[in-house]
Amino acid sequence: MALSELMQKEDRKIPQEMRKIIESLAEPSKRGITLILAEKGELSFKKLLAEVNPMNPSTLDHHLKGLMKAGLAENYYRKRQDTNEYSFYRSTELAIDFLKLIGARLD
Repeated sequence: MALSELMQKEDRKIPQEMRKIIESLAEPSKRGITLILAEKGELSFKKLLAEVNPMNPSTLDHHLKGLMKAGLAENYYRKRQDTNEYSFYRSTELAIDFLKLIGARLD
């Protein structure tokens, strides 16, 4: 058995949902966005973009889609009075629990 086949076999011992989380948080940008959302609570796309400046909006959108696919972030829409903000993001309970489990310091 080739090494890559052996590693794939071993990797399958981890449930797919957990592999998605691990793979997502292995990327520094997604890990940072997850931590920001966990620490700050809900943020509009505009405010989250300001937090991760100089990331461009399409890159942030790409990372958020990956985090949502892994179950680490959620998106919802609502109109805030007197603003142009309508798209909001927050960490899921799964993300917060996982971050605590791995010893992340959430300030």
